Amino acid sequence: MLKLATFPAADNPAALIVELGLRSIVEWWASPAVLEEYGYVLTDEPELLSEVFDAVELCYPLTELNVIRHEPDNRFLECALAVRADYIVTVNTAPGHFGKERFGPTRIVTPGTFVSLQRVQTLVRRLFSNPGQDS
Repeated sequence: MLKLATFPAADNPAALIVELGLRSIVEWWASPAVLEEYGYVLTDEPELLSEVFDAVELCYPLTELNVIRHEPDNRFLECALAVRADYIVTVNTAPGHFGKERFGPTRIVTPGTFVSLQRVQTLVRRLFSNPGQDS
């Protein structure tokens, strides 16, 4: 799961993660509430928003959580726990947001940490060795 707090610039790890998701090299899950948040963040990028909507797998969490002080972050956690996501990738790791290293089985990591993981590096190499192909 990628929590887009800001639009990813072309030269940052979040942009690489978005590309991995758009090409279905990594699984990218979102609930309707998460898609609403993406719509807000990407309001000035309608083409990218459309691509994101097409790329994500939908989930419908059955549990509403209130464990993170910043209320909208609970929607991302609900989705991640519903699909048993390995990671939530976010820049919002401060207290009140995703200030813990883990929620249940889901690790909280920054985009930089995520792209430096060995298994992600393998996926990145695959992306750049076959730039015009999906997985």
